[in-house]
Amino acid sequence: MSFLPSIQVFSILLLLLHSISITHCITTADLYNPCKKQPALGIELGTIPNTAFFASSFVQGREPYTARLNARYAWRPAYMDADQYLFVDLGARYYVTAIATQGRRAAKEYVTIYNIMYSDNGHNWFYYTNEDKIIVNFVGNKNDNGIVRNNLSDPIITRYVRFNPRQWNNFISMRVEVYGCPFTSSSFNFDGQTISYFDATPAPLHNTQDEFRLRFKTNYPTGVLFYAKGTQNNDYLAIELRNGSIFVNIDLGSTPERPGATVIQAGSVLDDYQWHDLAITRYLKNISVKIDQAVVQEESQSAFNGLDFDGKLYVGGAPNHMERGITVRPNFQGCLENVLYISPSTQSIFDMLQNLQKQLPFYGLEQGMVGSGALCEDDSMNMHSYTFKRFDSYLEIFRKPGASMIDISFQMRTFEPNGVLFYTNLSEPKQLMIGINDVPDQDFLRLFLDEGQLSCTVQLEGNKRTVRHHRRNLNDGQWHEISLLLTQYRFNITVDFEPEFSFTRNNLSTTDRFTFSTNGDQVNRETAMNGFVGCVRQLVMSGIQILPRDLTSNLTYIRANDNRPRTGTVINHGVLVDACEMFDRCTPNPCRHGGICHQTWTRFYCDCSNTGYSGAVCHISDLPLSCLDYKLNRMKIDEVIPERLTLIDIDGSGPLAPFWIVCRYGSKSEILNISEIGHYNELESYVSSGYELPNSIYSQTINYRVPLIPLFALIDRSDVCKQYIEYTCFNSRLLNYPNAPYGWWVGRTNQSMDYWGGSEIGTGKCSCGLDMTCANPNLFCNCDSQFPTELKDAGFLTRKEFLPVLRVEFGDTGPVGSQQYGRFQVGRLYCEGDLLYENTVTFRKADAIITVPPFEAKIAGDIRFQFKTGFDSATFGSAIIMQNVGYDDGDLIEIRLQSPREIAFRYSVGRGTNIVTIRAPYDFNDNDWHTVQIEINRQEARLTVDGLSAANPEDQTTFRHIRLTSNLTIGASVTNRNGFVGCIRAFQVNGELVDLKAQALRGLYGVSPDCIGKCQSNPCLNGGRCNERWSTYDCDCTFTPFRGPICSTEIGTRLEANTMIKYVFPTEGVTATEEETIRVLFTTYTKQGILMQLKSDRVDEKGMVDYFTLEMNNNGGVRVKFNYGFDTFEYNVPYDLTNGQDHEVIVTRREYGKRIIITVDNYEPYVDVFPQTQQIDMQFDSPRIMYIGRNETTPPEQGFSGCIARLQFNRIFPLKYAFLEERDPNITWSGTGIREWPCGTEPVKYLPEPVEIPPDRGFTILALPRPIYKQNIYGRNVGLIVGSFSLLFLILVATAAICYNKSRKSGHYRTKEDKGADQAIDADTAIIRGDPRHPDVTEAREWFF
Repeated sequence: MSFLPSIQVFSILLLLLHSISITHCITTADLYNPCKKQPALGIELGTIPNTAFFASSFVQGREPYTARLNARYAWRPAYMDADQYLFVDLGARYYVTAIATQGRRAAKEYVTIYNIMYSDNGHNWFYYTNEDKIIVNFVGNKNDNGIVRNNLSDPIITRYVRFNPRQWNNFISMRVEVYGCPFTSSSFNFDGQTISYFDATPAPLHNTQDEFRLRFKTNYPTGVLFYAKGTQNNDYLAIELRNGSIFVNIDLGSTPERPGATVIQAGSVLDDYQWHDLAITRYLKNISVKIDQAVVQEESQSAFNGLDFDGKLYVGGAPNHMERGITVRPNFQGCLENVLYISPSTQSIFDMLQNLQKQLPFYGLEQGMVGSGALCEDDSMNMHSYTFKRFDSYLEIFRKPGASMIDISFQMRTFEPNGVLFYTNLSEPKQLMIGINDVPDQDFLRLFLDEGQLSCTVQLEGNKRTVRHHRRNLNDGQWHEISLLLTQYRFNITVDFEPEFSFTRNNLSTTDRFTFSTNGDQVNRETAMNGFVGCVRQLVMSGIQILPRDLTSNLTYIRANDNRPRTGTVINHGVLVDACEMFDRCTPNPCRHGGICHQTWTRFYCDCSNTGYSGAVCHISDLPLSCLDYKLNRMKIDEVIPERLTLIDIDGSGPLAPFWIVCRYGSKSEILNISEIGHYNELESYVSSGYELPNSIYSQTINYRVPLIPLFALIDRSDVCKQYIEYTCFNSRLLNYPNAPYGWWVGRTNQSMDYWGGSEIGTGKCSCGLDMTCANPNLFCNCDSQFPTELKDAGFLTRKEFLPVLRVEFGDTGPVGSQQYGRFQVGRLYCEGDLLYENTVTFRKADAIITVPPFEAKIAGDIRFQFKTGFDSATFGSAIIMQNVGYDDGDLIEIRLQSPREIAFRYSVGRGTNIVTIRAPYDFNDNDWHTVQIEINRQEARLTVDGLSAANPEDQTTFRHIRLTSNLTIGASVTNRNGFVGCIRAFQVNGELVDLKAQALRGLYGVSPDCIGKCQSNPCLNGGRCNERWSTYDCDCTFTPFRGPICSTEIGTRLEANTMIKYVFPTEGVTATEEETIRVLFTTYTKQGILMQLKSDRVDEKGMVDYFTLEMNNNGGVRVKFNYGFDTFEYNVPYDLTNGQDHEVIVTRREYGKRIIITVDNYEPYVDVFPQTQQIDMQFDSPRIMYIGRNETTPPEQGFSGCIARLQFNRIFPLKYAFLEERDPNITWSGTGIREWPCGTEPVKYLPEPVEIPPDRGFTILALPRPIYKQNIYGRNVGLIVGSFSLLFLILVATAAICYNKSRKSGHYRTKEDKGADQAIDADTAIIRGDPRHPDVTEAREWFF
């Protein structure tokens, strides 16, 4: 009985020794980097022969074999287009780790951008892509002789390497080298019945980290590749091929409460009979699936971290397809090699097939027999695919004419919805049709795809008939079985073994020519459509398969009598043989946010309908970012919305999904902006008796109508948030401070909060505890009183960093059946504002910048912000708002305000600079907010400004990720030039807010937080309008009686009594007024003269003329007098203003002339209101002439004498016109001339602004080499001694001179006062009496040394 355990122990030891021996043979490092050394593979050295070089074309003397690195010559194709290529046969499969290129020496011919393809047979080619399955375009040469080496981030296993030039300088010229190391494999053939295994029963595998790797090739789209399971937590790992894609089904352990099954899909079109690399890497719950270069990463849904296998690990299939995780029925049929299971945690690596071949213990066959790897290299399993890469590619097949049946079958796959699959004429031309086509008419048969549906049209004896198969979406990239049978009595088409039967009677007789994937000669006007583009295999006509050896590309097989090819000839017109070269652009899905990917042979496009996103890859959100965003940017000016259910996208193009909330807007001008988020527990809930801590507790989770992660983002972006919480109790305690609480709420920090609504954190109180109004004044909550009555504690929670309330818990309702109870209610969450629009900065200096990390855009990337500026482009030129550059490859993104109405998006992704421009019908420098968004993706580069959009399409064959190495610089260029001045807010990169305000608060040069301009302090005086320029300002004094930089300079003049100024209004000037503003400032000592008089040029029916007069009266005051047709009004100011001081009089008429207001200096204004009736005319008709000083009837000596300024009648300023550089011809004067005079008022001047010194921006002073002199020690010592004594002597001389000067100045002196001044009693008398003459005083002399 003890013999069996000893066998098990022996088996386990043998297994451990075996795994250790394998570990020494191959390590994880070997798998990741199999080439420890990466030598050149022989192109430069010549070990690869000339016959191994091939090219699309070449010119004489520049053959493909001249493309050796550092060779004298270089390969050059005959044509300069993107269809040219060069490929090299390495002679065997290698790990290829790097490539290098050169141009043609001394010719300035080189390739600047190229991509590579690789193949195992020279027919099927695969692009080298990155992890997102985007073709990698390598940066090539920058001169004709330099070597540029590009290391492959993911080495490939291949025999053939193909170089595809995409951009070049002058001409395509290449010299190349390939680096790597030999590849060794263990290949085995699986026939669909064979299953091998490794038995882990003796030593179960318990891993938190593991890897699984294999290589496979197959013609079959479906099958189980690998399966293993464990019994502890129902762990399993299943790897399947399903419709040409890899599916990894994994479960780290499931429970009834939490299923752990996770499904990961990767790759597509993998059933092309080419080798594919699969690697599955797991660390805890993080799983990465890599197929070739494409990578998909997911996180397991399981509650466990380990993967436990305690049974057999099956390769090639599974014995029971009903096991958990298996969804397909067939086993794998094809070739496998290098099947490795790696367990880093146990330091074990298991080569499943190689160990099976060595017949090691625990490895065996469950069923069937493994075939030799030689079968994977020969042609026995090849299904002979043909690739029709262009619409004009076709096969031309010649058969014996006169057959009464057409029988054809094949498999096809494509992404194109339309195209002719098969065509033949069924008769010779019958007649010549006269018309716009002028082509012969004849019977034909055409098999074609029409919007993804198989159709067949037959025209016989003039009768045309079309049959459509019911199956749709045949352009899904999967293999489909197609067959056609046409006889004299039957007409059948079959798709995937589903037939469409039809009966017919005809006299079918075929011609000798059939074409596959074209319309033949297109002699029938109804067959003019494109040929089929895609792959075809197992092409059989009349029971005979057409093989590659049957094809010919020339017409040497010609009959002599009728110039037709021989029967049985198949002519190839541009068809790729023995390969299905398809590229699935929709896997992985390049469309973001749930967009549906569709593709043709050359491009993909995204269907973004019903996603809430738009753009070429569904990257840009069409939804508002918040309630405030909707109000600011989408509400109409006159719109009023009390509240509305709104779908918002809090992070725009970011990963968070949109969600519905209630927005309270009000009107556009209101500050009201509230976001309301509900939950499913809003009704008041009852807490029954029976919950007593510590034995039991009542707990209720609050489930919100918005997912928590987007909800947290909304709270973080809001200014303030609040949430109502209430607890009604009957003898049920709540916070119980300072003792342990009996109730609490839990927020997003998962902490039990020790305060209640209306209170503050850390207090342990309810709201009544703060204002000392609790039922028991010695406690801090009403409910803590334990009174036998119903009490309530309620209020709003306002600390948003802890909101929302996610759970409430209570534990003091007594034993079951007691009278204690509680009720609680958690209200909706209310948030206000959006910090996105408060994150605002002002750029005051044109060379000020803010730098943030570089912009990144893999599949797609965008930048969104709003700006406001009054930038004067006429003075300063264009302004760069944002710039990011790549110093290595010359990549660039830049947004520039080109002109007041033009914004440009400049970008470069290694293909030269492209520009997308928006020209608007309005100015962008209008000091209003404008929204800018740029997006760059695989399809296009787009610029959107205020809803105006423009884009440049991207070439998918040359697209690569943008590589930017500098910081993203905001406010100017990366060299601090051509900067922007103004405000920027809401700056987002890929949906994430960039906190510019935080950087501005650190005191950056030329940058201020918030949007504060120079006009904020109202620097323009006297009603001048301030024009904001952000770095400066200018004042518009047009409609003021002032001038100067800040409208502070008085425009006045001095008048003599005989001076008269007359201003005649232009003909197109004022016609009539009912409201006026009349203003005058004056200084005078005389009590006479007209300050301003206005007269109409129109006489009414009474012979009266409307007038207004403002003049000095005899009492030194001012008289206001006017008559506008209804009565004469007169008012005399009761103050004497003739005191030589400045006085200002302002007369205004408002309310359609009914109210007059007269203001003098700072005295109380005089107000009068006229009763207006239909008979009273309140209108000043046609004011035409203005007099200043006096009028024509005033004697010259009675005019106004003094200074007058600030003359204004509405928006007319006559003194301004008088002193223009070119005087207004409508203003004249007589008497003494006038000149501009400030009337004693000095203009206001501001102190200069503090000077801002820009920071050190990395400029360095070159350290020049110092000359080295041979030292003379003796001479140096003598110089030092002599210099020291000389310095000491000079100090002694200076000291003596100072002492002498001091002694000379001390003692008696003469004052030299004026004669007679010494007897004066004060200083004024001394000046009057003194004689200033001093003949004895000598002139002072100055001496210069």
